[in-house]
Amino acid sequence: MRRHSRRLAILAVVGALGTGALVEYAPHVLALTQVKHSTAAPRTVRPPDDWSKKGRFLPAAQAYPSVVRVLDGDGSPYCSGTVVHSPEADLVITAAHCVYMDDAFQTGLTVAPGTSDGHNPYGTWNVDRIWVDPRYTKDGDERYDYAFLRVSRPGGPEIEDAVGANTLAVDQPFHLTGLTATGYPDTDNPDDRQLTCALDSYQSPAHTQYREIRCGGYFAGVSGSPWVRLRPGARTGTLIGIIGGWNGGGPKDDDPHQDAISYSPYFNADTKALYEKAVRDDGGVNG
Repeated sequence: MRRHSRRLAILAVVGALGTGALVEYAPHVLALTQVKHSTAAPRTVRPPDDWSKKGRFLPAAQAYPSVVRVLDGDGSPYCSGTVVHSPEADLVITAAHCVYMDDAFQTGLTVAPGTSDGHNPYGTWNVDRIWVDPRYTKDGDERYDYAFLRVSRPGGPEIEDAVGANTLAVDQPFHLTGLTATGYPDTDNPDDRQLTCALDSYQSPAHTQYREIRCGGYFAGVSGSPWVRLRPGARTGTLIGIIGGWNGGGPKDDDPHQDAISYSPYFNADTKALYEKAVRDDGGVNG
């Protein structure tokens, strides 16, 4: 597993806004998106064998506020994620392996949206409750490597009101164009900035139950990084996937393209069901 890292001895994503500024959330993206598929067998589109595409680091003024860093109990960053739209405006999604490891849920976590240049311009929110599919926690099934987090901050505001959110989409085709993948690699990131890449997603040739993107620079720390189809002129949009899944979201460390291939679990009815449990505050564990 190489898509997240701890800076402890365990296993170890709006333009510029001022601190505390609020983002108006567009009402036409509030509904959970689903697409009906044709009964005809889809044509498989393979990813190109071009390894020249690299992610670019965003200056603070261009960072996506809705992309978060997941912070350990001592404030050390080790994973990525994003605010996902919900009625109560308080949900974040990340990879399940970021919050459940060594047969235990992690506690004392916080999230920091829009971190850049070592600064958290919007502050942090506490992780109060965590939802992970039991097929991940009990069986280690990496197809369910995603987690929803309820977050809060004493005195508010809710995180979505402060930084915006992306809207969960399920049952989308594997091959999609015009996506943006954004996260926080721990390696080769001296200015502590978001790495982003505009790209297409594919059904992984090697691991066909997962989505795949190809763009260089996605080292440890990017687990949970959102794959988003942005709305025209907006900094948020439709959430298609997150880095996670097989081997924590990437190939083995000895793969020559280990930083350039990233995987995502396929978001489907199971993903929607877990999201809805989080919305209802049904079950989950304390964060």
